[in-house]
Amino acid sequence: MHKKKLIIIISIFVLIIALVTFGYFVYFADNSNSMSEEDAKDFVRTNYGGTISSISQKEGESGVTFYIEFENDTGVYNIELNKKTSKVVSLSRQSVKDNTQAASLIQEEEAKKLIQDQINGDLLTIEETSQDSTPYYSFIIKADAKDTAYLLNRQSGEITEDSASGSTEYISKEKAEELALQEISGDITEIDLEEDDDFGLVYELEIETASNKEVKMYINAYTGEIESINWEND
Repeated sequence: MHKKKLIIIISIFVLIIALVTFGYFVYFADNSNSMSEEDAKDFVRTNYGGTISSISQKEGESGVTFYIEFENDTGVYNIELNKKTSKVVSLSRQSVKDNTQAASLIQEEEAKKLIQDQINGDLLTIEETSQDSTPYYSFIIKADAKDTAYLLNRQSGEITEDSASGSTEYISKEKAEELALQEISGDITEIDLEEDDDFGLVYELEIETASNKEVKMYINAYTGEIESINWEND
């Protein structure tokens, strides 16, 4: 009788262990397959093109959702992406561009050809931007160990050095990292050179602090000034 009870107890214990183990693997499998913020940005760029102006995450009925605003040649859009499934929850257009004007603008491949024909060096980055309602491509050329920023007018094709900040040269990634760590101690997990709608050309850095906090920092690529610091929500 005692032996039978012991077998039952052992069976229950083994079942509990199996359920806990299964739940553990299911949980981490789900999280490992979730879409990251960079995945969400890449999805929008690949499928719709244009420039991303904002991205945020919110908890909804179907789980965590990315809310992204982006602009391409046809207008300004809001898109919602399910973080777990990578599916489009909704897509809406907020404003419409004049398609006739958009079609006449110089596109990226043509812009790259113009740049190659007129400027010697390696093209490092190219981004859509605008100044005084005029559409441009902002791009960086590396030549003779020097990085220089330029603007290409998408209506006329004219190329000029980008002197909006008083300088056409920008600081290196190494210098940006140094400035960031002087402000906040931690490990830099990501750094990218980006064209920001609010701050212009910036280094976007992600820092993990010793207390496991995530920090996003924007540093002006020309001046080295810290434009913004965003701490993760507690």
